[in-house]
Amino acid sequence: MLTAQSLSKDTALFHIVECIFKQNPLQKKRIKKYFESKADAQFWEFAEDLSKTLQRNLLIDSTQMELAAKAYNKMCQDFLSEQIKFKKTGVYSCLEASDANQKVYEDPIVMRYYMIGLLVSYMFWPNHYELFKFFKENLPMIAPKNYLEVGVGHGLFTSTMIKKYPAIDPTIVDISATSIAVATEVLSTFQVDTKKIKFTHKDFLKLDLSQKYEFVIMGEVLEHVNDAPLFLEKTKNILSENGRIYLSTCANSPALDHVYHFHNVQEIRDLLTSKGFHIVKDLALAAEDIPEEKWEQELVTVNYCAVLEHARGST
Repeated sequence: MLTAQSLSKDTALFHIVECIFKQNPLQKKRIKKYFESKADAQFWEFAEDLSKTLQRNLLIDSTQMELAAKAYNKMCQDFLSEQIKFKKTGVYSCLEASDANQKVYEDPIVMRYYMIGLLVSYMFWPNHYELFKFFKENLPMIAPKNYLEVGVGHGLFTSTMIKKYPAIDPTIVDISATSIAVATEVLSTFQVDTKKIKFTHKDFLKLDLSQKYEFVIMGEVLEHVNDAPLFLEKTKNILSENGRIYLSTCANSPALDHVYHFHNVQEIRDLLTSKGFHIVKDLALAAEDIPEEKWEQELVTVNYCAVLEHARGST
């Protein structure tokens, strides 16, 4: 079994880690602390498998590896800069989804580094790994016939879904053409046949969807929109009677493109239940080692994920 102590040049993960450290030595202490104190056996298996997959077709040479490390380091710096501003002001710097669309989603250079950086972060950010672990552990026992993913991002969740349910009919909606392009590239790396996926480049709220879906993935979406309640209303309308949703979002989490500001976890839960959802299971993860009662007061970033279904009698 791979451990922090056994991480050597023989492992795929080692090469990504070393490239990140070489570009930014400050990352070394934080990543090593996570590896040595919190990473479990499942993590090591996941991180090495993801590293091998990426190096097989995406990070195929030293140049691509360096670009991925640069993307990760830049993304970390961007998050840190936004966090510093947020701690001073208490508000997000991006006030409108249209601003995020112009500055991030419609800029191929920015969007590509952002998506690659986020994909790599699942190996180095404890919360991101735990979100993905929660997702995998709470997938439907019986294979859904179809599913809708709103905001494909980096494609990690998409590839997991399609590999687990090979016969599923997948539809993906994303406001960013660049995100779809990067996800298609990554999905090919995961050896997913992208021809069977219906990609739709459009604003979810402007999309005419008459079909009902048995499973919906809405990962890290609500914080990017102007009207989270309206987003949830539309999602509820296209969820089949016995369907389920995997949803993740965050509270007090500033970023280049985060617009909708949840102030605490209970605010998220209250919105979900007010829109007719039953929370089957959820998980809240703070980004700092601070007692839960102080999260909101100290503006601690909290990642949240949940499995949702229609509240009884609300379909």
